[in-house]
Amino acid sequence: MDSKIFMKDKDKALFRILLLCLGNLILGLGNAVCLQTGLGADALNVLYQGTAAFLDLPTGTASLVVSGVMVAATCFLDIRQLGIGTILAPFACSFGIDAGMAVIPACVWFPANYGIMLLGLCIIAFGLALGIYADCGKSSYDALIYGVIYRTKWKYHRIRWGLDLLFLVTGVLLGGRMTPATVIAVVVTGKIVTGFLHLLNKTNMLKNE
Repeated sequence: MDSKIFMKDKDKALFRILLLCLGNLILGLGNAVCLQTGLGADALNVLYQGTAAFLDLPTGTASLVVSGVMVAATCFLDIRQLGIGTILAPFACSFGIDAGMAVIPACVWFPANYGIMLLGLCIIAFGLALGIYADCGKSSYDALIYGVIYRTKWKYHRIRWGLDLLFLVTGVLLGGRMTPATVIAVVVTGKIVTGFLHLLNKTNMLKNE
């Protein structure tokens, strides 16, 4: 009987990991959609864009570099925030970005690019929600945020706003592009993620038996 229970738990853990990877693959594709509009999307995307330009790397590879720096910082802040999800998520996201950039055509003409960017933000939000729902390790960004919370006891939203501002300024200085769409992304993405997460919770895919 214990063996059967172990196998159920093992299968459930594998399913969580697969959901995490799928969510981050979708996240990467959403990032690619936004980047192909030329509008820069959210602050983290601006940092990816700037890092790619500065280091002459593909955007997906640049996202791995950024994630690596955030993971290294988290090791000093609070290593307990890191898990298997932290390791796997950047690679799935990087693959999604590079694959998306290779097959999704650019569309930089107003107002179509803003409509496509909003679609990209919805894809990003669904990918983020799926990764959160999988619940098998924080992303490098969230791990960094919770590491700062552990050290400072500041509130989550204040740290996120501060890091978003830091990433945005750094990304622009490195060669990334900030547009009004960047502000739109910061304002609306969180709400869309919450909505998708609510819908995923209603599916009971990961309901404990």
